[in-house]
Amino acid sequence: MLVVVGDRASSVLSRWSPRHSAPATPGHRVRVRGCGVLVAALILSACGSPNGQHATGRTTTPTSSLPLTSTTVLASGVRTVLSPLGLNIRVEPAKTATVLRTAAPGAVLTVLAQSEQGGGWFEVKGPTVTGWISSDATLSAPGMFSSYASTQLQVSLLYPDGWTHSDLPPASVVFRPSSGGDTVVVTTATTVNQLGRGRPGYHQTDDEQVVVCGVTGDLVTFVEAGDPTTTTQAGGVVAERYLVQVHLTLDAQHALGIDANLADTSQLQSYRDLVNSVTFPFPQCQPAGA
Repeated sequence: MLVVVGDRASSVLSRWSPRHSAPATPGHRVRVRGCGVLVAALILSACGSPNGQHATGRTTTPTSSLPLTSTTVLASGVRTVLSPLGLNIRVEPAKTATVLRTAAPGAVLTVLAQSEQGGGWFEVKGPTVTGWISSDATLSAPGMFSSYASTQLQVSLLYPDGWTHSDLPPASVVFRPSSGGDTVVVTTATTVNQLGRGRPGYHQTDDEQVVVCGVTGDLVTFVEAGDPTTTTQAGGVVAERYLVQVHLTLDAQHALGIDANLADTSQLQSYRDLVNSVTFPFPQCQPAGA
């Protein structure tokens, strides 16, 4: 039985991911491409549809199950599921509508239409079903993502295609966009105090509450005071003008830090997408029955 909490699901009934892979090892990287495996109580057939996210050389015109109106328009592109507990695909654009399937984290869905009604929805097509997902930006993001998982750091997440990552021993991994000096550093520690808040010469400009896989924390933004300077830290990480931090207490002996060093705010949404996809093997982040 699927227990629905908003448009996240507390039990993931189907999983669309790139391929079966070996158990995660430190720094293991998987390409997310949208066909996949199916888990839990419902087993579906494997996907290989030419209508998936891979190009076939044919041009198709998106169609919507709803009449096009001022609030429902055709749309295109793909969205990747970020929510660690999956994302419900509903028969209609409403939270009370029947759930057809639950797309697993990393699933790639083709966008057919967009509706502004009921808080905003996308009509999407998956390997085996077409329906509606919430347009909540914390649950899915436009574009393709790759998957990172580390048993040593006890963390898994999604990061944008084109980015790279490198381990930074003993307890960090660094993600980098394809150009520029921006970085996102994910670090594990015993307590949040060991992660360090802010940076000398920076002042806080914003603080908002976020929930990362069931754990509540703060997303805090700091800006360098005065003229920008360039300081290179361990692992080639550059202390850019903006420092954005999310620090989480997972239990009495485990904490997680996700710090972004940004020259400007152009990569801020990519940082948020990464944060929204983070999962870890602690009770707060497990689907019911897992």
